[in-house]
Amino acid sequence: MNQEQFHQYYENESERFYEYFSRLTEADLLSLINDPNESRFHIWEGRDNYQIWRAFQTRGSALSIRPLYGIVSNLKYPYLVRYHACEALFKLAQLTDEGFKGEVQYGLNAERQPVDQQLAFRRLGEVLGIG
Repeated sequence: MNQEQFHQYYENESERFYEYFSRLTEADLLSLINDPNESRFHIWEGRDNYQIWRAFQTRGSALSIRPLYGIVSNLKYPYLVRYHACEALFKLAQLTDEGFKGEVQYGLNAERQPVDQQLAFRRLGEVLGIG
C-alpha cells in the first residue's frame, strides 16, 4: 500500500467511525466517554479514533458540556483526547474566542507564548457556569 492508498484508507475508516458514532444517541456517546475502561474504540488512548468527539459536535447538547469540560481540564488524559474534546466543547458551548481556546487546548496565547493552562481551565469553568 502506497502513501496515497494509506491516506485514502485512513479517511474511509475515519468516516465509517464518524457515521457510526453519529447514529448513537447523546446518552450512548456519554456512556462511552464515561467508561474509563472503554476498549472497543480506543478513545482514551489518544490514537486515531477521534471521531467520537466530532459526533459530539453534532449530537451533543448542554448535557454534554460538563462531561466534556471534565475531560478537557484533566491533564492526565492524552493530549489528543483533550484537544478533540475541547473542539466539541467550544462548539457545543458556542464559544468562538480562538485565543481563549488556544490557552485551554495548548496552554499558549495568541502569540504562542506559554500561559497558565490551569488558570485557563478555571476561566473556562466560570464561563460555562461549572467553576
